[in-house]
Amino acid sequence: MALPDERAPAFYEAAFERARPQIERIRSQIPQFPSSVLRVQRVGQLDADLLDQELTDLLAEPLKAALQKVNPVLEKQHHAELYLLLRLLLYKFSIYDRSASYGAMLQNLKYRNEWVHRARHPGTATSTARDAPLSAIQLGLYPLFTIVLPYLYGKGKTYMSNHQYDQAPRESLPFVAYSLVDHAQRLWNLVALINFALFLWDGKYRTVTDRVLGMRLTYANRSLQRNVSFEFLNRQLVWNAFTEFLLFLLPLVKPQRVLRKMARWPSHPAVLGALHDTLPSPLSRRLGLVRDEEDGIVRLASCARRRAYGKYWYLPKACCAICFERLERAAGVDVDHGAIPPPHATLPTPDPLHPSKGLVAARQKREKVDLDKEVSERALERAKRLEARRAARKADTAGSVDSLPRLDGASPNGIKYMDAILVTPYQTLPCAQKGRDCQYCYYCIADKLLDENMGDDLRAGGGWVCLRCGDYVYGAERVIVEST
Repeated sequence: MALPDERAPAFYEAAFERARPQIERIRSQIPQFPSSVLRVQRVGQLDADLLDQELTDLLAEPLKAALQKVNPVLEKQHHAELYLLLRLLLYKFSIYDRSASYGAMLQNLKYRNEWVHRARHPGTATSTARDAPLSAIQLGLYPLFTIVLPYLYGKGKTYMSNHQYDQAPRESLPFVAYSLVDHAQRLWNLVALINFALFLWDGKYRTVTDRVLGMRLTYANRSLQRNVSFEFLNRQLVWNAFTEFLLFLLPLVKPQRVLRKMARWPSHPAVLGALHDTLPSPLSRRLGLVRDEEDGIVRLASCARRRAYGKYWYLPKACCAICFERLERAAGVDVDHGAIPPPHATLPTPDPLHPSKGLVAARQKREKVDLDKEVSERALERAKRLEARRAARKADTAGSVDSLPRLDGASPNGIKYMDAILVTPYQTLPCAQKGRDCQYCYYCIADKLLDENMGDDLRAGGGWVCLRCGDYVYGAERVIVEST
């Protein structure tokens, strides 16, 4: 049996032998081949700067609040020093210690020494070489250029503005200094604009300081994929749509109409009482929830028991009660819609140091012991006169008070009656038909009667409650002054 022939050479062996020297030469040159140019996303670098600014403002807010509690003027006087100290601390614990700011860390970025990197790999910026750390010169000059110099410039600019350097004569030294600072600022803005244009072109140096000091932001972990989280964006979109829906829906909802429907429920006293106790007092008054002093039940203002006196029965006749109420709210006086002072009582005052209050009254009693008897007798006589006057006053003219304060005086709260004087007086109906002198400004009473909720008030309770006599008002007419 014949032996098989030897294996024939493969068809590619001859070509491989011819290319072997060239392959060996290429393989030996692989370590010297330059890698691809490193490209860092520009949006990540800009977002890192915005995150650093937001972090600074976020940390400054509690410090400002603490300084305002110590001294309200302290925060305004040392606003620049506060930000200087805060930025220096952030620089120490971020760039100085970790070669990256907190915003850059969130964007997977860090600084590297581009001067040393170019010296090691001339010609191009490789992405496979190890990043060179920042030098001591870079770490020392970076806070000087980005934190200290802007602070000094701001203080100097403020000093020049306060001393009116720009208004000085043109040949004087202050005006020359102001002009030099102004031209330097314009030149810096031009350089920053050129640098930003170059940054958009190659994406290397975000600021002029980074370009001068050779500090470039690169990826801290180049194998990490950049995943953009849209959770915050989605949350913002949801809340934006929800608020727009509420802005569309709330004008269609009438709170007082809803409360009137709730008042028809069997358990409406408990529901309205819970709302009155839960809601803030300004909001509950705005909704018309008042607590009756006689039985303590919370009712709507339109359904509450009508009293013989309005809230501002004691005002002079030439005053508008609506204007006076507006002045009290503007002055921060807590106006109680449910409490109506009787005609024989002293006008209320929120001032604890008023002579009618306890502290000052007690001190006066200690200082004037001999006058106690005389004061008590006068008070007794005054009470008797007021009691006789009340007994003689008829029910239908209960709102008119014989002894009203003068128009040139002021209330115990310090509000002048002249500030609420009538302009184009209108008398309310049915107050005028019953012989009462309840007059308001045309603008004030028209705003009340033409309110969008007045139709519901007319159907449910009979109208708007007069601030002088407490009757339900359904209309108004011009006061006709007869010429003599």
